[in-house]
Amino acid sequence: MTKAEKTGLLLLLLTFLALGITYGVILPPFENLDEPEHFEVIRYVADTGRLPIHNAPDTISYHIRQEASQPPLYYLLSAGIVRLLDLHAEDAPAFWRFNPRVACGPEAPHLYDNRAVLYHNPHREALPWDGALLTMHTLRLWSTLLQTITVIGTFALARRITASGSRVPLLAAAIVAFNPQFLLVASGVNNDNLVTPLACLILLVTVRSWQERRLDLPRALLLGLLCGAAGLSKLSGWLTLAPPAALFVALWLRRDAARWQLTLNALLIPTVALGIGSWWFWRNWQLYGDPTALQPMLAIVGTRGAPIYAVFEVGLMFRSFWGQLPCSFYPGGFYLVYGALTAAGLLGLAWAWRQLDRNRRGLLLALAGWFVLITVSWLRWNMMTPAPGGRLLFPALPAVAVLLGLGLSGIGHRRVAIPACVVLLGVTAWWTGAAILPAFFAPPPRYPDVTAVRPTHQRDATFGEEIGLLGYDLTLSERSLQLDVTLYWQVLTQPKEDYLLALQLVSPIPGETSLRWNYNSWPGRGNYPTGAWQPGTVVVDRYRFDLPRADFPTQAWDLHLSLYREETGERLPIRIDAGDAGAHLVLTRLRLPGMVPECPSADLLARDIQFDAAVQLTHAAVDPDADRTAVALCWQVLQELRDDYTVFVHLLDEEGELIATGDGPPVGGAFPTSLWQPGDIIQDVYYLPATLDKGAQIAVGFYHPTEGIRLPAVEDGRAVPADAVFVWP
Repeated sequence: MTKAEKTGLLLLLLTFLALGITYGVILPPFENLDEPEHFEVIRYVADTGRLPIHNAPDTISYHIRQEASQPPLYYLLSAGIVRLLDLHAEDAPAFWRFNPRVACGPEAPHLYDNRAVLYHNPHREALPWDGALLTMHTLRLWSTLLQTITVIGTFALARRITASGSRVPLLAAAIVAFNPQFLLVASGVNNDNLVTPLACLILLVTVRSWQERRLDLPRALLLGLLCGAAGLSKLSGWLTLAPPAALFVALWLRRDAARWQLTLNALLIPTVALGIGSWWFWRNWQLYGDPTALQPMLAIVGTRGAPIYAVFEVGLMFRSFWGQLPCSFYPGGFYLVYGALTAAGLLGLAWAWRQLDRNRRGLLLALAGWFVLITVSWLRWNMMTPAPGGRLLFPALPAVAVLLGLGLSGIGHRRVAIPACVVLLGVTAWWTGAAILPAFFAPPPRYPDVTAVRPTHQRDATFGEEIGLLGYDLTLSERSLQLDVTLYWQVLTQPKEDYLLALQLVSPIPGETSLRWNYNSWPGRGNYPTGAWQPGTVVVDRYRFDLPRADFPTQAWDLHLSLYREETGERLPIRIDAGDAGAHLVLTRLRLPGMVPECPSADLLARDIQFDAAVQLTHAAVDPDADRTAVALCWQVLQELRDDYTVFVHLLDEEGELIATGDGPPVGGAFPTSLWQPGDIIQDVYYLPATLDKGAQIAVGFYHPTEGIRLPAVEDGRAVPADAVFVWP
């Protein structure tokens, strides 16, 4: 290895370790993939000196769930570290409180909201760590160190396959080290962190054996030990017997060595591997009647009703291969980077294929075959139970990295392309840890006093006796329906409970409770429950919502804010200036665009009727029945109106005397005229509490509700007396 290669690999490893440790610190405790269950298996083994058994009485207090079925090697080694370092985790059950509003899955509408599965108190979880937190972070570091073997192994694997002096090994190692999903797995407590480096080492030894055209006894013993260890790390680890089997077939066909000796050495590999792992199969058979222990696991995680749907989750698998949290996929642009890299790597590999010699082609085909085998295994498992996680393909990650690295090396000028790819991968991995993960999990900013914040809209409201609202900021993009809300809370006294926050868009019509949108969460987007708040601090609670489209017409909605008890739903009473303000606070009234009403063509007016050159009356219809008369009107907005006007609907007799009125705000109060914008069409109905007698007339118009001034009315260019337009007869 040249000095440049050593320097490049060393820098890569140091960067990987720095990123892995950073990911492990940023990600809240036990929020990594299946981390609580894996941690609890280790804690059980360290506490009892035994392996867990499904439904055993002594496992009830441990949050083990399906992971009791996992092969034990990772847990045994990790428990040994816990005992060696005299770590303790008796307080672990205190962390198994789940977020009642967690929004899991790619269909969850709010990207950064309520992605934490568990309850988190940032004050308790801060340095210095002790108890379960110290144990967890120690095990996270242990996992990161294990995965450095994968990075080094990938470098060595690529170096054996590519030409001397090539930069492909560095690029292949970077594809592994800077894969954000690999970093996430490597920074968590998970048995993938043992099976992946073992699989990489098995590939490396197999490729070296093929290149040297020999499978001697020491190497066969080594492969048997590695395969047995992989099988005892994860059930899919037994697939690592396939590369040595392929090596045996290839060497047999070449006849470079005595076949009987080759056969004996090859048979030694599965013999040693099964000698290491057979006790595990026997134990499972005795306990569950299933040597693989898959059946008790499936009884917990559930089976898939229609296995064929697993085939359509290849896209989810691809995305989660590069980046996924237990309840979250990353922003869409994130996957464009890796989609482009994958496509460029495959195209480059196809372009460079003819330039490769026969030996390298064979090795690359073998790596591709290993990836296919792992993928088929994943697909089979995914057909049994929903499991689209791309990390299940990580035993083949070194092979994928070598293939993509070789392909990318042929794109553009090699002196520029490979360093550029390494830098791009590194920057994306860094950005994931520095920006995306904090956006999911960081608690909101806190300040020591009120002088540190300046809300745009100041409010002096108190929720219960514990929490005050100093004010809020708010912006709404009508085009994208994106709503940004910042709440400035002041902690008056230590909150006694973890109250849920509710933001709702409610109809402004008096007495009506129609909801346009409803959001419920612990504050801090689920990351800062009120029970963790510190008295005297100011909490700046920021949210960004993508409001869903709805079948409502364009109108106004009141934004309500409340805090309530999770178990009973009881809302905290609100006081403003020492006066009772009810159980919810109306922050503001928002105009939300919606569908455009279609006014009946039969009701189209032949006259040009306008009010103050701002509103045009386009349609009118009168429908009398036995008890009342309905007056349907359609308005088209020409210019904005500054104030909120009331529509008057007057029933007059043939002498012009007022008989009855149906006055009211537009749409019953749901769409004040101050929110009307040019181009709006408003369909409205008013009711007169009377029937139509002979000679009756109906006049309509607008007036200011406090000043009584009517909007000037013009009909066909002429001013209308009293600014009242007749729509009947």
